Amino acid sequence: MTPSELDDRAEAVVRPLQPGDLDAFTRFAMALAGEGRRFLKEDLSDPVKVFADYQRETAAVRLAALDGAGEIAGLAGAFAGEGWSSHVAEIRVVVGAAYRGRGVGRALARAALLEAVKLGCSHVYVEVIAAQDALVAMFQDIGFEPEALLVDFVRDSDGENRDLMLLTHRVDVNQARNRLWGMDEVAG
Repeated sequence: MTPSELDDRAEAVVRPLQPGDLDAFTRFAMALAGEGRRFLKEDLSDPVKVFADYQRETAAVRLAALDGAGEIAGLAGAFAGEGWSSHVAEIRVVVGAAYRGRGVGRALARAALLEAVKLGCSHVYVEVIAAQDALVAMFQDIGFEPEALLVDFVRDSDGENRDLMLLTHRVDVNQARNRLWGMDEVAG
C-alpha cells in the first residue's frame, strides 16, 4: 500500500522502533527532504549510523508509525531529563510528507506523551516552529499549552531564522482531559 492508497482515516500502527526497522528507517530518512529535514535536531544524512545510535541509546524511547505495508510513516521520541529536570521529558515527532494530515502525527504525539509519563515525567514539552499553525493546534488539542516564544531562535538549513515555540503538558493539570479523550494511561 502506498501513501496515496491510504484512506485519509486509516490509522498507522505505532510501536517502538525495532532493530529490524533499519531498511524502512533508511527509506524514511532519505525521503525526508527540504522542510521535513530542515527542523530536525539530528542530521539524518547517514541513516545507518543514526539508526545504530538510536539502538544503543537507553535514555530515550523511540517510536515508529507504520503504514499497512510496514513502511515508516513517522517517528517520535520521548527523552527524559536528568538531575533537576528528571521529572521533565521532551518529545519529538516527525511525519513523512505523504502521511501528513492523516492523524499519524497525532497518534505519534499521544504515544510519545504516554511514554514520557511511563518514564515517570510529570511535565512534557515539545519545541515547534511557531509558524506551523496546524502542528501547534494539534499539540494544543492533546493538552499542550504555549509556554514560550523564542524569536529567531532556530536557523533552518537554508539559513533562515525561525521563531521557536515551546509548548508544555502538565500531566496532573490534564488528568480529566486525558480521561475524557480516552487517554486514561496518560492521566496518571
